[in-house]
Amino acid sequence: MTLNQPDRSISVAPLWLELSGLPLHLNETAKVAYAWGVFSKIVQLDMARNPRQPGIVEISPADLAMACGLDTSKIAKAVKGMRKTGILRAFLAETPEEAALFQVITPTPTPMSADHVRSLHPDYFLECPWPPRYAIEVTTDEGDESTPGTDREKIKKVAELYLDVFSMKINPLVLDELQLISDRYDFHLIRKIFLRARDGEARSLGWVLTEIRREGEVRARIEKRKREEKAKEV
Repeated sequence: MTLNQPDRSISVAPLWLELSGLPLHLNETAKVAYAWGVFSKIVQLDMARNPRQPGIVEISPADLAMACGLDTSKIAKAVKGMRKTGILRAFLAETPEEAALFQVITPTPTPMSADHVRSLHPDYFLECPWPPRYAIEVTTDEGDESTPGTDREKIKKVAELYLDVFSMKINPLVLDELQLISDRYDFHLIRKIFLRARDGEARSLGWVLTEIRREGEVRARIEKRKREEKAKEV
């Protein structure tokens, strides 16, 4: 197969994933014929919204389905399959219209390593940063809350809140959901909503995510109003 040399500025990250054999492998292991299509769209969104390094993508399944040309129910099926393969973390809210959280796991498991791909197609990756995006584990700069990382103490506290409110056991899929919440939101906000859930308002972990987002949006509006008022005083 012959490919035209890609525009390095926009294609390097997804290109090595494609050439690694991941599209067919992902469709087969996730047992969904359109898994790669959904995954590659999440990758595109991630690159646009988190240009410095892979992060968390916040989008509703309904909007993601529209972007992929699929029915919303198929998004849920593809995400479920990809979570089981260990390539994607996801936290779906209670309804398809509400924003969900998605995160490509790094280093992304692929049939062929990035170095092997480059050895087969060296001309495609000339003068490109190496190792490429998704080939290495994401790390969080100290004090930088804009990108996900491994804050063991924080995720431990979030897990303890979950155990106190919902269940005495945590399976791997729930742990992924708790990791996304921990990476995405301030702990004090997370704790506030879990305590509210414990006091009788809880229906599901999806409810917790919805309330965290809603509370976060309220806080953001208040902070914006304060900044605007301060700017007027100056």
